[in-house]
Amino acid sequence: MKTDRQRRVDAYDIGKRGHTMKKNSSLCLVDSIDLPVVESAGGLVCNDSHHILLMFKRGKWDMPKGRIEDGSTKEESALREVQEETGVNIKKLEMQAKLVSTWHTTRHNNVRYLKKTHWYLMHYHGEDDDTKPQVEEGIIECRWVHLSDLPEYRELLRPRINYVIDFWHENLAYVPKV
Repeated sequence: MKTDRQRRVDAYDIGKRGHTMKKNSSLCLVDSIDLPVVESAGGLVCNDSHHILLMFKRGKWDMPKGRIEDGSTKEESALREVQEETGVNIKKLEMQAKLVSTWHTTRHNNVRYLKKTHWYLMHYHGEDDDTKPQVEEGIIECRWVHLSDLPEYRELLRPRINYVIDFWHENLAYVPKV
């Protein structure tokens, strides 16, 4: 992934080729799309069996995430949302690292928003423990899935979730199925 400095250098190089970019200018999605921004945080949860936790919501497989509430850090919000949406025991969840951030548009109370989600890698100290989907949020199932079984889920994974899982898989996580 490119650093902010590399992106600015690239922008400068584009400007030298006849575009109107200035050196040290940076392009930002927020400046390009005229929508209010809301931030959320979520988790890619991997357990002792090397399974990741997915949830089925609105016809797609997803991962737990939610808005960052006033007074909460991104990390606290991510842990809280994993527990609320999946029912896993929060005492068994361990925050490990920031993964990536994603952007998408969403609608709430008929208002469109640009949503930035901060994704964190979490370890669940347990096996395929019971889950309790947050039905009032439209979550109808939670499921622990091994990496080797992920291809069966890809078609129904939201693109941003595919991106987060791919980043984790390519950089941090392969364990063979036993």
